[in-house]
Amino acid sequence: MSGDRWDMRTVEDIGCVFPRSLSEALALMAAPDTRGRALAGGTDLMVQWASGAAPLCERAVSLLAIPELRGIREEGGRVVVGATVTHAELRASPVVRRGLPALAAAAATIGGAQIQARGTIAGNVANASPAGDLAPALLVSGGSVVVASVRGEREIPLDRFYAGYRKVDLQEDEIIIRFRLPMKRPEEREMFRKLGPRAAQAISKVMGACRGRAEVGVVRLLAVAVGSVAPVPVRLRGFEEWAIGRRVDGAMLEEAEARASEEVRPIDDIRSTAAYRGWVTGRVVREFLEQLLAG
Repeated sequence: MSGDRWDMRTVEDIGCVFPRSLSEALALMAAPDTRGRALAGGTDLMVQWASGAAPLCERAVSLLAIPELRGIREEGGRVVVGATVTHAELRASPVVRRGLPALAAAAATIGGAQIQARGTIAGNVANASPAGDLAPALLVSGGSVVVASVRGEREIPLDRFYAGYRKVDLQEDEIIIRFRLPMKRPEEREMFRKLGPRAAQAISKVMGACRGRAEVGVVRLLAVAVGSVAPVPVRLRGFEEWAIGRRVDGAMLEEAEARASEEVRPIDDIRSTAAYRGWVTGRVVREFLEQLLAG
């Protein structure tokens, strides 16, 4: 962290407060003399602080002891997930496994058992990494995120919440409190796919999720989202519009693969090349369509 005002400070210098209610946490986030960085599991943020990838703050406001931010429940065809629900809880939840199977599958790929037991859904989203494993599965649900401050609550569609690389639509005094995610219908299928440099505990080269329905070989519903191929996780809206109403056959699959590859704008980095990521995106989308047809 050389070259800035945090040179002589360490993670141990950060003060941490532990509010016991949502109202107490929001008051702490609102007051200039106590405002701090919201901290959930810390599996991303603590590493960023320690490495210098994120500037240290004066105070952290821990959200883990707040009961209003816990729990998973089914409500009117949606799964409502509290902000501090862990990846382990997502992958184990019968409601999530039934109504949001791509999200359960994505949660099972994050880190090892220790990370899954500590890391949270809100932390994964707020970190706003283009390689955040939960993002594609959340995006294909067509769901929303609810954020709160002392001014009240805002509900934001997830496909508008990612504002840019490592940026989300969250004000300084706001925290994520829950997610509202439409469940798939019984006749619909969901899929998740992640490709990384190794079989487990890997940051993805490309990952994607799909929710769809086919009838007698024709695509009737389709939502496809991918990550690690743009500054933010993205829905392939143009591809979806093209695919819906088309019969899935060999020619369609060939064109689908090409169109999906062309719709993303990946970069070269230490984990992969842009060319490989574009090619793999097409292959993943083709696989989704093949599974949709088989289902």
